Amino acid sequence: MKLLFVQGGTRIKKDDKENFYTDGNFNLKVWKRYMDLTDEKMTVVFREDSKKYSTEEVKKHLNYFDSSQINSIILPDLYSPKKNFISVSKRNSVKKKIEKAVSECDCVIIRSLGNLYVNYAINAAEKYSKPYLVEVTGVYWDNSWYHSFLGKVLAPQRELSAIKAVKNAPYVVYVTEKALQKRYPNKGKNIGCSDVELISLNDEVIESREKKIKAQKGKIILGTAGFVNLKTKGQHDVIKALGELKKQGITGYEYQLIGLGDESFLRHTAKKYDVENQVVFLGGKTHEEVFKWLDNLDIYVQPSYQEGLCRSIVEAMSRACPVICSNAGGNDELVSSEFVFHRGNVKKLIACLRKMDKKEMLKQAEANFSKSKHYDKQRLDKIRNDFYSDFIKNAEGGKK
Repeated sequence: MKLLFVQGGTRIKKDDKENFYTDGNFNLKVWKRYMDLTDEKMTVVFREDSKKYSTEEVKKHLNYFDSSQINSIILPDLYSPKKNFISVSKRNSVKKKIEKAVSECDCVIIRSLGNLYVNYAINAAEKYSKPYLVEVTGVYWDNSWYHSFLGKVLAPQRELSAIKAVKNAPYVVYVTEKALQKRYPNKGKNIGCSDVELISLNDEVIESREKKIKAQKGKIILGTAGFVNLKTKGQHDVIKALGELKKQGITGYEYQLIGLGDESFLRHTAKKYDVENQVVFLGGKTHEEVFKWLDNLDIYVQPSYQEGLCRSIVEAMSRACPVICSNAGGNDELVSSEFVFHRGNVKKLIACLRKMDKKEMLKQAEANFSKSKHYDKQRLDKIRNDFYSDFIKNAEGGKK
């Protein structure tokens, strides 16, 4: 069974020794979900990050892509630089390569809708009558609208494209329970199943958190995980909130950010609001390191302008972190409504921070840890594996 995986989000990165790496969205544990579906090497379609990374940098912050286990088709980025987007020859070249890959496979899994790569893949799957499954991971209007001016121009087309793609797909996996299903209904077979990968959910976690909260003195450590060069992650709103609180004489917060990308915009924002000494950039961290970092936070904050079901929130909840988040995507499926603010609403964010005293932190820690058990790995793996196995079985039946 030749399985092709096409995703329009993650850009594969190359070091100075020509080795390839992926960000935290894809590590070997995630790839294994798909690799186990077939007895042949799966093939993944990537778009390439044009930047060259040092070996030291990528080994520390990224996941090595093992080409001995997974085949890859690496394509130019049609969205960066912008001239690539308007290049008919580049677009046709990418389209032909994706069509060829689809025509030679037995089935296709397609992730991160709303761009040319996945559109080409869906069209090719229908053209060559290849069974395909779509993974719905976010709100595609938001992903475009809050990205850039070009994104605002493209948002209506991308949203309509995603609605059509999901509606007609024979198999669909949503990462939410309700939010994305409501926005992108499907006529075929579908499930709601987060793609989060949690570590141990034993009671020692909540016990340790409760001790930490009760013993808390001095500054309160806030934290956000996400690319620091994407304004859609909203970290600048937390920095603005710290600036407003400082004007009120409240400086007892430290804001830690983990994630890759150019930090210059956020550093400039911190300087603008005179809170440079309260904002700490920690760079990228491995999946395991993220959980250790979460244990040292007092409050996890997710101020995103666009999300599906935020894995970082679920990870924070699994470490019994009190959480404050925006209302992007399916975030309100996770967190108490008292601590969900409308994206970009800095005043409400400040109100949430002010309300999160020790008593409330203890309450939210317990509620969040309990909720995170819904995302237990064994439970999600069974739901996901049963559904994907049905998809593969159907694809194998179509070959006969």
